[in-house]
Amino acid sequence: MPTAAAPAPLVKLERTIHARAKEPIAKSYTSQLLKGGVPKIGAKVVEEAAELVEAAGEPGAAGREHFIREAGDLFYHLVVMLCHQKCTLHDVEAELARRFGVSGLEEKASRKKGVEAAVAKAPKKRAAKKVAATAAPTVKKKAKRKSRL
Repeated sequence: MPTAAAPAPLVKLERTIHARAKEPIAKSYTSQLLKGGVPKIGAKVVEEAAELVEAAGEPGAAGREHFIREAGDLFYHLVVMLCHQKCTLHDVEAELARRFGVSGLEEKASRKKGVEAAVAKAPKKRAAKKVAATAAPTVKKKAKRKSRL
């Protein structure tokens, strides 16, 4: 009798994160992030992105290993944010599939027009500033640490 293949690690990660969203566990880091919402998750995404870029500049095998660990950390936090926003890896795959055959420069330019139109429709300048402030949380430099993954 054939056995079902184990789910791919990214699918397993996504399922675990969605399970924590559905049934939070007090001692779960994922549950704590989800409870903190966009401010907490967003700060971690920005922090991990900065650490990924820093690790990318490190030479040799140790630098490569550090880079891979940071990529894993960033990806984990991104999947937590996707879950918080009620999105899935499938949603991201569909968006990337939509972009195939479109110049990256053209696609980026079309997004800028959409953002500019949204800001122009904002009723007050304060609303636009609030959106900008929540979209880019500040990052505090932290000490090096071992990966949680």
